[in-house]
Amino acid sequence: MISALASPSVCVIDEDEKDYRPILDALNALFVSCVHIRGDSIEGLPSQPFKGLRLVFTDLHLTGSSGKDAASHTANIFRRVVHAETAPIVVVIWSKYADDPVNKDVPVEDQETEADLFKRTLLEAEGGYAGRLIFLEMRKPKRDERNDENWFGAIGEQIKRELEGKDAIDALLAWESLAKDAVLGVSEGITTLSRGEHADPNKTLENIKAALRLLTRAQGESDLSAATAPRHLATAMSQLLVDQLDHADGLGGIASHSNWLSSDDDGAQEAALKPDLNAFLLTMAVSGSVRSFMPGTVYDGIDEENFRSLFGVGIDELALKTCNQKPDSEKAGNWKNEVKPILVEVSPSCDVAQSERRNALLLAGVIVPSDLKKLANTGDAFQKLPEFALRWAMGDFQKQNVILVFCSRYKVTLPEATVPDYLKPWFRLRELPTASLRNWHASHASRVGYVSLA
Repeated sequence: MISALASPSVCVIDEDEKDYRPILDALNALFVSCVHIRGDSIEGLPSQPFKGLRLVFTDLHLTGSSGKDAASHTANIFRRVVHAETAPIVVVIWSKYADDPVNKDVPVEDQETEADLFKRTLLEAEGGYAGRLIFLEMRKPKRDERNDENWFGAIGEQIKRELEGKDAIDALLAWESLAKDAVLGVSEGITTLSRGEHADPNKTLENIKAALRLLTRAQGESDLSAATAPRHLATAMSQLLVDQLDHADGLGGIASHSNWLSSDDDGAQEAALKPDLNAFLLTMAVSGSVRSFMPGTVYDGIDEENFRSLFGVGIDELALKTCNQKPDSEKAGNWKNEVKPILVEVSPSCDVAQSERRNALLLAGVIVPSDLKKLANTGDAFQKLPEFALRWAMGDFQKQNVILVFCSRYKVTLPEATVPDYLKPWFRLRELPTASLRNWHASHASRVGYVSLA
């Protein structure tokens, strides 16, 4: 339980109590929760860096050293406290010596400050921070200033000035606040229900367990087991979370960004971002803790022999069918060499949940580098998913922007309980793209043709 609460949004890294005590007191007076890290040694550091930090105050000299040694030590502590895959983070360099030159022997215009040295050392040690950190510099208060209640307000004003015009960051933080409120709303709702008129108020904890068990059972249906229960509970709770977000009383700080959110003034930048955003909207990683045949799972590992055993034809036929060029053309040959055959599982989710599936239904298609996307075949027998950034390499097929093209004529059913060894789960399509493929295939399979005389 305690580990679930270890998610601070503010952190102070400083070893000198005379320096860190005033800022901790100031944060406490503002009712801002934070975690304090001394940072003078690696003892007492979190076992894993914090992912939820949004504001970090750090001293530059956490030991008696200075210059490169101090920068290296502070950067090492920072890396152990702040996760490199979280953003945005405002980093306040909290030091009396931030502007001091590291080497006074070089010309003034070439002098690197203690703060600059720390930032360079940190980014060289962990490139993942690039573009994620917003650095500010704030001088520590002198002794006669430490009891001045106004000095912390100066930090707040400086942060406001630095973030002024950075609407995207403000919108993200507003969204996080809204999501946190929604999460709290789900927990409060379940707790209130567990203390309602139909529940024994003296058995609140038992009632909460019963409520969570009911949600898990309803989501899992016949697929419920000790191994699958956590995933089913998470799925059910996420649906309650969406309900909280959809029915929020207000959109808080997001509403103040309505004008630029609704504008369309940077087409080139948006076009560059679309594949990366589609990667999150359309795909997710496969889980090793669930059964292999899960709807939406994309499989690799199909060689010529395996493909012929499933479909009675070679891989080249699928490759050339999905290309809109003449089979003997140079472009078709290039397409054939660059695409990779895949299978995707599209069995109805209800059959899976109710353990009524006897065979897994798989469609064959190709994964295509996006620079060849204009060569993809179109028409009723073909379905193409939007371009997205492939986040997982497989064999010699590297991470890159891709599209998926499927042909309804290449389908196969395999026994649900028998997963061929050669099928390698690669990634999963999310529920709605999977449902779209399922519906497209069902619609094409149900088309009626008949003979008539005019």
